[in-house]
Formats: sequence, structure tokens, C-alpha cells
Amino acid sequence: MKVVFLLTPLFIHAAEPKPAIELAVPFTDNMILQRDSKVPVWGWTKPGTQITVNFAGQTKTVVAVVADESAVEPVKWMVELEPLAASFSPRQMVVTESIWHKNLLEYQVSNTKTLKNVLVGEVWFSSGQSNMVWLAGKSMCSELAKGLASSQEDVLIREINVNTVSALYPQHKATSEEGWKKAAAASGFSALSLSFAHELYKELNMPIGILLSAHSNTRVEAFTQRQAIEAHTK
Repeated sequence: MKVVFLLTPLFIHAAEPKPAIELAVPFTDNMILQRDSKVPVWGWTKPGTQITVNFAGQTKTVVAVVADESAVEPVKWMVELEPLAASFSPRQMVVTESIWHKNLLEYQVSNTKTLKNVLVGEVWFSSGQSNMVWLAGKSMCSELAKGLASSQEDVLIREINVNTVSALYPQHKATSEEGWKKAAAASGFSALSLSFAHELYKELNMPIGILLSAHSNTRVEAFTQRQAIEAHTK
């Protein structure tokens, strides 16, 4: 007895994956936003795209535009949230991209990104030389880091470490390998930043965020505006 198998080729045309919404480096899950002041939220997209940001009952919308409408490179967009009160309650930030459809004469949603576990509190910028990137787990505050990591409560101290690069001019985009880290990973925080943040947390009783961008062996000129240096050539 012969058995014949009929093999029929299957052609599955899967839709191409949509590129992820490109947000600036501070905007990830677990982020902390600054309280009591307007909060800028920004990123990059194609010209003509409408961006909508929803957070804490606020909705802000902007259309990414450039002077040259033929430009194809991503262009920067930015919205500002109205001042927010400090909050321990985790919330979501939803960012939506919409594209204008000429036939429908309206914007249609093309992509959405949801950032989870977002808090509002105090955010501090931490920078400097190698002493600022000295890890908490290898420092005199290693016991503090262990205590925070083993706490049954989620101690609301978080840090984002921005990757450093060497450049002559200010960089418009940055990257971070891990994004915002929670206190469970405190041993990997900057030691000085963690110590400072913990004292502030105890004093203010609100979420504390540290945005770390430090580079070993940097000179003071790296922290000075180029225009200011050029104005004093002598």
C-alpha cells in the first residue's frame, strides 16, 4: 500500500511590526515624575504625526512639525503636563501616535505605548566623576542597599543610569540599558545618590527619583556651557 502526502505550501503574509514609539530616555516603566512643576514629556516621530499623552487625568496633544515638510528623519515633539501632586499610587502613562488620513479627514491611531507603575515625587539629577558611579553594594552604604533590597515593602526610591558618551557638543538623545530601577536593585545604584535619596525619602515621605549621568575623569569644562567657555577665551 502506498501513501501519498499532498503538501500544500502555505503563504502567510504577516503584517510588518510597527516601530516602537520613540520616547526620551527618562520615560520608561517605573519612572518618577517631578512634583509641583510642569512636566515636559518628549520623544521623536515622523513629521505630521499627532502625539497624545494621557496621565493622571490630563490629556496633552501635539503634532510633530518641521519647517521642511519633505523631511523624513524623525523630528522632536514635546508636551507639558500641568503640575502634579506627589503620589504613592502607581499609575499608567499612555502615549499614542496618530496619522492623518486624507480620505477620512481625521487622525487615526497608529501606535500606542503604555508606561506602567509611574509615580510622582522628587527627582534629582546626579552627576560628576567616578565617585558618583561608585556602586552602593561595594561602598560604606552596602548595608543600606541590602536592607532596601530585602524590604517587604517597595521603598519608593528609584534610579535611572544614563549611558555616557564622549562628545564635543550636547547630545539630543541618550540611552539607558536598564531604565528606571526599583529599590530591590539598590546595590547597583550610585552609592552617593542612594544615600542622599534615602535621607530625602525619610524627610519628605514621598517617592524619590535619581537621574544619574556621571563620567569618570571629566573636567569641570564638561559641566559648563560651551558658549560660556568661548566667551572667556583668555
